[in-house]
Amino acid sequence: MQNIEIPWSSEIGDGQFGRIIDQAIDAAGLIVTLRGSLKSFPGCTHWHVKNGQERGTLEITAWPREHRAWFSIQSGRKARWIGEKVKLLQELIDSKTA
Repeated sequence: MQNIEIPWSSEIGDGQFGRIIDQAIDAAGLIVTLRGSLKSFPGCTHWHVKNGQERGTLEITAWPREHRAWFSIQSGRKARWIGEKVKLLQELIDSKTA
C-alpha cells in the first residue's frame, strides 16, 4: 500500500477540513462509494472514491486527533486514473487551505 500525506494546516478546523475534502472530491468528478471511519484511527473520516465505472479505488483518510490526512492506494485497487486524480485533489485542497 502507498500512502501520500495531505498537508493540514493547524489553522484549518477539523470539520472544515472534511468539507474541503468533500468539495475537492466533487470538483474532481469522483464518486464517493463509502464514507465512514476506521477502527485503527478513532474519530477519523475515511472515504473510498471511484472515477465513474472505471476500475480502482482511491482511499482518503482525515484523522483530526492527529491533525493528519492522507491518500491510500492499495495494490489490489490500483488504476491508471488514480495518480492524475491525486494530483488534482492535492491542487484543489491546497487552493482551499493556502
